[in-house]
Amino acid sequence: MSLSTTERVVPDELWEQVFLHLDYPSVLRCKQACRLFSGIITASAEIQYRGELTMDCMIDTGMSNLPITDRLTLLRKRRFAWDNLQWNVLPKKTIPAANTYHTYDFVAGTYALIGGDEFIAVTLPTTAHQGIQKTHTLDFRALDFVMDPTQDVVIFLGYQMTADPSSTYLYVRTYESMTPHPQSEQSRILVNSSSRSRVYQLHLNGDIFALANSHPTRDAEIRIWNWKTAKLIIELTVTNSRAESFAFLSSEAFAMVIRTDSGYISIYDVSSGTEISRLRFPELTYGSLSSAIVDTPPFLAQPRPDCVVATSPKHRIHTFMLTYASDESDYNLQAYILNEFLLSYATPPTAGQGSSIHIKDVRWEDWGPHNTRIVQVELFRNYPHYFSQGLRVVLPVKRSDWQLCILDFNIHRKLADRPEKPKAQVTTVAHPTTISNSELGFPLFKYDVETYLPYILHRRVIPDPFPVGLAIPILLSECHIAAVNDLDPDDSYIFSMEL
Repeated sequence: MSLSTTERVVPDELWEQVFLHLDYPSVLRCKQACRLFSGIITASAEIQYRGELTMDCMIDTGMSNLPITDRLTLLRKRRFAWDNLQWNVLPKKTIPAANTYHTYDFVAGTYALIGGDEFIAVTLPTTAHQGIQKTHTLDFRALDFVMDPTQDVVIFLGYQMTADPSSTYLYVRTYESMTPHPQSEQSRILVNSSSRSRVYQLHLNGDIFALANSHPTRDAEIRIWNWKTAKLIIELTVTNSRAESFAFLSSEAFAMVIRTDSGYISIYDVSSGTEISRLRFPELTYGSLSSAIVDTPPFLAQPRPDCVVATSPKHRIHTFMLTYASDESDYNLQAYILNEFLLSYATPPTAGQGSSIHIKDVRWEDWGPHNTRIVQVELFRNYPHYFSQGLRVVLPVKRSDWQLCILDFNIHRKLADRPEKPKAQVTTVAHPTTISNSELGFPLFKYDVETYLPYILHRRVIPDPFPVGLAIPILLSECHIAAVNDLDPDDSYIFSMEL
C-alpha cells in the first residue's frame, strides 16, 4: 500500500507518536507494511533510538539532557566499541597485594577489597576523569562484604574486635564515608555465632540483602533481609549438605545449585522461601558434582550518574562453574544460562485449597540442550567473580595466544559496522558444543552432552602491560575491561581499558 501526499489523512507526526507507543517488534512489522510507514520510522531519531536500545538490551537511564540524536550517536559508538573491541588504554592503578587483602568486589566500575579492618576502593579512571582511591579503617574485623555505590551502601559481615569474637554481625555503612547508613533503621544486625565456621556468600539487590551459609556436613542456610528496615524477610534451611552457591535472578526470585546425584538448579520465591522449580543437570554415569559456583553480574539499584544508557537489569547471563570429580581426575565445565530463561521457571504455582505447592522438576533433556552452552575450561584461581556484565562474559587470557575473548549472548541484534582495518575478530557461534566422554577420557556422563545456545565471539590481541595468565582475574563493567595483577607484593595493580 502506498499513499500520495494528497491522500494522507493522518499527519506523519501523529503516525510517529503511534509508533512510539508500540513495542519494537510491532514497529518492525509496521515498517514492512508500506513505504509511508517505512519512511516515517526511518526518519524518526526517537523511534530508531528506542528500537536500538531494545536490540542492544539497554535502557535509557533518564539522567541525561542530551538530545535524542546525540543519545543515538552515543549508543551506536558504544556498540561499535564493544563489537570491535576498540578501547582506550588507561593508566594503571596501584592496589595492595593479594596476600594482605582477602576479599574483593567489582561493581559499577569500582574495585574494592578488604583486609582485616581496612577497606580500600578504587574507582577506575576514564578518559574524562581520573580514578579515585579511598581507604577507610573499620571499627570491626571484616570477613566479607558486598556493595552498591549507586545507592551509597556497603554491607559487611564481621565481628567486633573488642567483644565476643564468636558473635557475627552485619554492618550497614555508607560507601562514601563508611558511617552507619542513614537509611538503615539498624546499622548492626546480629547474625549468629556459627557463620564464621561456614562458607558464606553475600548478595545485594536493591533494598534486599542475602546471606547464604553452606557447610560440607551441615544444612545450608539462606537469610534475606530488607537492609533499610532491618526486617528479616525469610530464613530458610535447605536440608541438604550439598546445597551450594546462591544467585539472585530478580528481587522476587533466587537460585541455588544442589549437588545431590547429578546436580540441579533449584529456583525459589524470595517472599515466601518456597522452592518452585528444579532444573536437572546432565545425568552422570560415574563421579559426582563436587563443586558448583555461580557468577552473575551485580544488580544496581540505579544506573551510574555518568551513564546515558545502561544494560537492562533483566538481561544478564549466569555462569555456572561446575567441577565434576572422579577417581581419575577433576573435570571443569562452564554452563552459560540466560537470566530470562531461568525467570520463566520462577513463577510460583497456585496451590488449590488444602493442597501443597507442586515443585516443577525438569529433566536436562527437556530444558538444557537448547537453553545453555556448556564448555570445558581450565580452572581459574579462586573462581574470580564479576567476569560478566549484562550478556557478555570475558575469558582469562592464556599465555599461549595472548588474546582477549569475549562471549556475547545477545545474538538477536545487528552487529556494528566493521572498521576498515579491524583489530578484532568477530564470529557467530551457532553450531553445537559437544562434551563427549571420549574427549574427557572417562565415561562421566550417561550420554554425550550437546548444547546449542548461540553467542558471538569477539577476539583481539591484548595491549601491554595487560597482565596475562589463568591466575589473573579479568573484570567487566558497563564501560571497562579490567585485569587485576595482585600476585606481586612489589607491583600489584589494576589495569583497565575504556570502551
